[in-house]
Amino acid sequence: MRTKFRILTLITIIAITLLAVKLLIAFKPPPKNETREAQVTRVQTVIVSAKTLKPTLQVSGRLQPARRANLFFQIPGVISAVKIEPGERVERGDALLMIDADDYRDRLRETQAMLQQETAGIERDRELLALAQQNEQLSQAEVDRLGKLGSKLSSQSSLDAAQQKLTQLRGEYLRLKFALDTSQQRLTLKKAARDKAQRNVERTTLRAPFDGLVNRVSVDPGDYATTLSGMAVEIIDAQLEARFNLPASVVKGLQPGAQVMVSIDNKAYDGTLVSIQPDPDATTATHPAHIAVSGEQLIPGQIALVELPTAAASDATVAPVSALLNDDGQLSLFVVAQNRLQRRQIITGIRHNSWQQIKEGVEAGEIIVARDVAALTDGQLVEAEEMTEETAE
Repeated sequence: MRTKFRILTLITIIAITLLAVKLLIAFKPPPKNETREAQVTRVQTVIVSAKTLKPTLQVSGRLQPARRANLFFQIPGVISAVKIEPGERVERGDALLMIDADDYRDRLRETQAMLQQETAGIERDRELLALAQQNEQLSQAEVDRLGKLGSKLSSQSSLDAAQQKLTQLRGEYLRLKFALDTSQQRLTLKKAARDKAQRNVERTTLRAPFDGLVNRVSVDPGDYATTLSGMAVEIIDAQLEARFNLPASVVKGLQPGAQVMVSIDNKAYDGTLVSIQPDPDATTATHPAHIAVSGEQLIPGQIALVELPTAAASDATVAPVSALLNDDGQLSLFVVAQNRLQRRQIITGIRHNSWQQIKEGVEAGEIIVARDVAALTDGQLVEAEEMTEETAE
């Protein structure tokens, strides 16, 4: 009995459900006839124009002393005095270091005495040569006289003695003449020895080669310095230079003496191009350049920046950099024609700030999308809103 009741209940529920479905289908409202309007994208545009681009390139370098001298002694000796400390300012010729000069002064006095002795000896030989010439002439006259007398009036021994004396006098004359003939060479040797000794005395004092600052001192009093000891003191020039490695694109037109603005710690300084290497470095393919910079509180090692002009382009067709679409290296622009987009591949040239030179692909006067081009497609319907060049920048 209970089972029959459950079956009747289930059949009733199914019947009611089917009736409800039929009623819903029967009374469904007719579909509305709607036409979707095509979606229009609003874009900002700019007119392609012609400009003269004068791009610049910023290059960084470092401040370094214009000159640097590593000084060492050319003769050995014991350091007797150190007259400077690192950081001191020195002038050209100032004494920096000294070694014991006693032995070198003694050697100078010795060579001076030898030169004086040689000079006096040459004067003596000159007088002796004159006397020897007179004696030779007298001896020759005596030999001639004895030869004319013959064996009757003079003995053979007297003639032989006179000839022997003449030979001795002639030998003395030739010796003295040779001494005088070579006297200039001997004087040259003695003077060279004296001059070398004089230079060695001067070398006992190490002096500043130019006005500058003491950077390092590597010796102390009592140290023994030799020619192999290496640097004793380092002097740097107070004049600073900014050293740069310039690419070839900025080298053309630069000449020594050109005025260049240099930025150091966000402050501008006037600079003068001192030198630029015409042949690029084989390793870096850049041209080393030195720019003299003067200013208070500048120190070696500071970073220096310089902006230099590169190759310019006159009457160049340009577009905003933001208008370019880069698709795997292929550059293109979207040209707007009759409210539809045309995607054009382009060939670019130089860039300056926010402007890019367009060599091929568009012409001056055409309208292009200025920005936000990544989501655009060729043939897309758009609504153009023109921008000014100032806004495009």
